[in-house]
Amino acid sequence: MNAHAIDPTDSPNASLNATTGRASPPCGALRSFEAWSRPAWVLLAAACAYASYATHGVPWQVLARSGLPLALPAILVAALAVLKFVDLHVSIQRMEAMVERGFGEGAEAILPEDMEPAVAARLARAFNVCARQRARRQAELLHVLAAYAHDLRTPITRMSMRAELVEDAPVRDALARDLAEMTELVEGILSCARMQCSAQEPMRSVDADSLLGALIADYRDAGRTVELEGRVGRPVVTCPHALRRVLVNLIDNALRYGVDVRLSVKVEAQRLVLAVLDSGPGIVPARLEAVFAAWYRAPETAASASGSGLGLAIARRLTLAMRGELELENRRAGGLEARLTLPLVAM
Repeated sequence: MNAHAIDPTDSPNASLNATTGRASPPCGALRSFEAWSRPAWVLLAAACAYASYATHGVPWQVLARSGLPLALPAILVAALAVLKFVDLHVSIQRMEAMVERGFGEGAEAILPEDMEPAVAARLARAFNVCARQRARRQAELLHVLAAYAHDLRTPITRMSMRAELVEDAPVRDALARDLAEMTELVEGILSCARMQCSAQEPMRSVDADSLLGALIADYRDAGRTVELEGRVGRPVVTCPHALRRVLVNLIDNALRYGVDVRLSVKVEAQRLVLAVLDSGPGIVPARLEAVFAAWYRAPETAASASGSGLGLAIARRLTLAMRGELELENRRAGGLEARLTLPLVAM
């Protein structure tokens, strides 16, 4: 879990523009290329027929001096070439933006295979094959790592039990710290595997108030106090397992480094805002974004609290899978606010 420190998306086009920072080509522009190309081909055929007819009825010297029957087909050919080039350029831009959006969110980018022109469709099919192979390799690697991590739990447990038999207290404590660090790394790998499964979870309607109530009750049963403020009052379309995972990571982080932990629930227009607040030391402003990096731990608290540095990284990744936003902000009264914002879909 990322440390506190006293001194640190379904509209595809909308998500695309927000992620890549560029505007996607409008569909109307693509339709205009198709609309203009048809009459241009008709005009080209008519011009060629007229030029052929004119060469039989008028001496060639006269046609060469006027140049009109020959210039018109040439102009139309050039216009068609320009239209085809622009059409291909726009199609490639669309593909580039879709790829950046898909890979930017860690997802498998699949391009439409009915694109125009035909060369763009062939390129899209080839890319989709590569994307599927890449996703399969990543999934296989993740399963292998998770299996190894799971099997490592048994020898680590045996080593912990044997370390307790060491009579030299300093050596025993050093071994316990090393084994605790190994355990954190193993749990981090398993968390990554669970995150991948949650990220692929389909969106569905859930009773958000029941989900939040059950989550707070679990902490109460474990002897941890987390206050719940506010209600959603309506079903929410989201990924329930991913949402629970994000909130658990944020609350665990708050409990590790702060006190007086609260989960605030607010509905603002078409957004659901879930904020985890604590009264801990907060985070240095310069590190508010750095703590979302995988394996990052603030140097000020790395030695004083356990953690793998994956909690906030996983929370950010799952938030993106739910088409939401996750931000950290130091509170004026002291402590940290981890704010999760999710879109509310009209039911």
